[in-house]
Amino acid sequence: MEKNHRRRKGKPYGNIKPKNYRAIYEEKFYDVLLQLRYPLMTIIFFTTLGILMLMIINQKSDGKSVLNYFFHTIITFSTVGYTEGYDTEHLEINRLFTSIFIIVTLPLVYMYGLVSIVNVFMNGNIEEIYRYWRMYKRMEKLNGHYIICHFNEITKELMKQLKKRKVKFVLIEPNPDKEKEIRDFGVEFYVIDEPYKRDVLLGVGLENARGLVTAFEENTQDIAVIVTARLIRPDKENFYIVATATNEESAEKMKLLGANEVIIPSFTVGRRIASFIFHKPTPILDRFLERIAYGEKTDIDLIEVAIDKDSELANKKLKEIKLPQQTGTTVVAIVKNDGRMKISPSGDTTVSEGDHLILLGHPKALKRAEEFIKKHQIEKTEV
Repeated sequence: MEKNHRRRKGKPYGNIKPKNYRAIYEEKFYDVLLQLRYPLMTIIFFTTLGILMLMIINQKSDGKSVLNYFFHTIITFSTVGYTEGYDTEHLEINRLFTSIFIIVTLPLVYMYGLVSIVNVFMNGNIEEIYRYWRMYKRMEKLNGHYIICHFNEITKELMKQLKKRKVKFVLIEPNPDKEKEIRDFGVEFYVIDEPYKRDVLLGVGLENARGLVTAFEENTQDIAVIVTARLIRPDKENFYIVATATNEESAEKMKLLGANEVIIPSFTVGRRIASFIFHKPTPILDRFLERIAYGEKTDIDLIEVAIDKDSELANKKLKEIKLPQQTGTTVVAIVKNDGRMKISPSGDTTVSEGDHLILLGHPKALKRAEEFIKKHQIEKTEV
């Protein structure tokens, strides 16, 4: 009974382990270094052999002689032995040994050892491996980031906006041919892998992420990503999924499977064009709407905050709450419980339980407003 209870309380996605991208490139780095073992062993062996033979021939075993013969062996390797570091009484045998040593070690140490080492560093992609390893090491520390699936024109624009707001994100792209374009675009964190796999999503920090965006051209890929992501993060309030769809039917499926919002690009573009037809655009008003609706600027934004039943602010007038004075934001509208919207409410307007306030202001001011409303909710709950 207890075992069954523990099993039910386990992770909803099973015992899948996150894909460790950092470890993958650590292993590749070690594989490159492993290629150096025989060349290095050859150099170390013949260096040690040269030192020992010179010590035996000259009957020297003190520390000073070891350093002297080590130096002599090194300059012998380089064939620039400008001095003879041994006693003149054994001159002939020393010269004979040194000559044979050069003949043997020149092809083995230089031709094999040193050339192999240079070849490993030149062709082993060590710099590339180190760059990946460093990127994935930093990626492991991400928290509260977004995961973006697929690299296309839609996600390019999204990533531009996230960069402006200094919001961290990880891109998952299944097509390796796009990697150069991704790097040229300046994406800080990315993986070339299949985003519908559980180990991949876990490997890019899905459990610590704030949300996910999937924007494939084929809806089947988006659906696979949504299902996998929602299996790992079932709470729709704490993990936000946004997707794109080609038609309304696919959009409905995605919402049923766990997407918070689904955008149909053709609908959005069509409505945008219609807004230009029905409302004559002006340079100032158009820029203002772009700032609010699409986040193209960071000096103004619009958010919605709810007044819960336990809030200390419920059943108070706006002039008593003093949101503009306390936070620097403006209440542009109040959406009542029954769906009615009151535009530009006066200071005598009463805020009721369940009302939603539409606030306008600088992003920093809006954040202060969220904290202000949350603080009053917590204070009353504690009381």
